Amino acid sequence: MMALLEDLSSKAKAKFPRILLPESSDSRVLEAAQILSSQKIAQIVLFDINSDHSLGIETINRENEDLKAKYAQTLFEIRKHKGVTLEIALEMISNPTVFAMIALHRGDVDGVVTGAITPSQEVLSNALRIIGVSKGSKLVSSLFLMAFDQNHKMYGENMIFSDCAMNINPNSEELVEIAQSAYEAAKLFLKEEPKMAMLSFSTNQSANHSEIDKVKDATDNLKSKLAGAQIIGNIQLDAALDNEVLKIKYPEASFIPPANVLIFPNLDAANIGYKLVQRFSGAKAIGPILQGLAKPVNDLSRGCSVDEIVNTVVITANQCS
Repeated sequence: MMALLEDLSSKAKAKFPRILLPESSDSRVLEAAQILSSQKIAQIVLFDINSDHSLGIETINRENEDLKAKYAQTLFEIRKHKGVTLEIALEMISNPTVFAMIALHRGDVDGVVTGAITPSQEVLSNALRIIGVSKGSKLVSSLFLMAFDQNHKMYGENMIFSDCAMNINPNSEELVEIAQSAYEAAKLFLKEEPKMAMLSFSTNQSANHSEIDKVKDATDNLKSKLAGAQIIGNIQLDAALDNEVLKIKYPEASFIPPANVLIFPNLDAANIGYKLVQRFSGAKAIGPILQGLAKPVNDLSRGCSVDEIVNTVVITANQCS
């Protein structure tokens, strides 16, 4: 775990992007901001509401009338087709999450990490409305970076699980998009080449069911889009990880386990799966990390620790271009 985070921290320092932590009234956020600034992992920006932080960290004053007018104008331009007037826009930017997304949209910061005291729905809906999906994407999905200790790395030290937090029952096309985003994330975060498994309750169509057809179609489509990538589909977890099992269940497969990117067929399987692994193996689960947005935004859990905030900023910094 430490090796992975050290590597990602070094990459973040080299990029040194401006990351906004809008929840500057929260003591955990302030503590994380101090750690990140002192280690020079990113240029941390806070919202300055009461001007008494004295942390030596850059702040944006949300009460500045000129800035409010500029941001309201930007929001009006983005949302006028939805009936938002300049007056409504001015009212909307009094919400710190909206203000943060406008700062990101305008390029005043490079990434946003929030959610310690803000509901996920508010973070995600404003990110979608203001930042939108990236070029070529149709949906936003999520992944967890799973890091294993010395006693549990029989299938590798680091893996990606997706989609564990966003899309409840993706169809075949949506599974392809989730997998493509996870593939790009694997290239960004993992040292090893991505080896992707499209998981199912069946291996090599050993049963007939529409859910199996969904995964098979997604796998075929994905292979055509990511020519040359190591992909195996319609596969059970054991066969995706263990070469002996794969030889028995799918002897003609050229894929060599273990996979390091696991794409789950639905949110039930993915959410239960990552939590099972986390609880039983003590794996560190970093996330959910959002993928598919035009600019980096990540949502914290409201029960997050200072370490989790720091780790999420490290990940977000790596997502910045």
